[in-house]
Amino acid sequence: MASLTKLKILFLAAAIAGILMIALTFFGVAWINSNPGYYRYTVTMDGLSNYTGEPVTDIIVPMPMRDGNLVFSEEELQYKQFGNWKSVIVVTPHGKMLAFQSLGANLTDIYAEFFKGFDPGELRLTNLQNESLSPLMSGGQDTPVRWNSSTQVGSNCTSVLFFPEDLVPLNVNATDIGVDLELTVSEGIHHSISGDTFRMSILEHIPPDIRGAIPVNVHVARYQSGGNWVPVNEVDIR
Repeated sequence: MASLTKLKILFLAAAIAGILMIALTFFGVAWINSNPGYYRYTVTMDGLSNYTGEPVTDIIVPMPMRDGNLVFSEEELQYKQFGNWKSVIVVTPHGKMLAFQSLGANLTDIYAEFFKGFDPGELRLTNLQNESLSPLMSGGQDTPVRWNSSTQVGSNCTSVLFFPEDLVPLNVNATDIGVDLELTVSEGIHHSISGDTFRMSILEHIPPDIRGAIPVNVHVARYQSGGNWVPVNEVDIR
């Protein structure tokens, strides 16, 4: 009888030890399962190879800002080489913006990416209104004659691009210039808890007769499980 009792005690102790090991393994994996937060800003412009400009052509786009400050330092933004283009910060009537300068009159398409990482749990998105592509204006603004934004519906905010007047087609068959700007900010994953991820995007097609300051719509979306991006006016942000 005593041996049977000892056997039960040993079995119970082994079961408890097994449960503890499984629990510790589970919580240990959850604790170390972390991904860094980040800002990623991509600038893509297609169709520029069908255009020509001056020996130095400046195409100017918004800059990522947080609470009125640059997300990326000037050192991280300036004098970076992207193919035949170089990034520089310029001062415009709307404040500081990011310019891409060509290295010659023969233009090529632009693809540029800026990335900044943060330790897991370090980046917190407490107020989405602090995140912006600067300049960012609420509502519409004066638009050039014949300009009709390709994403006119569903945006309450606008920003601005600058295309030089001497950016002209090489021939009559030149297509519009496709503009795709995307700022993604993510809190990452901290101890298996996924933080928020938001995206601000500008997607336009600029025809050859539209130059100078060009107002563009800014769309903001939130990432949800399943790979869906939902406009922020359809979800409860905070």
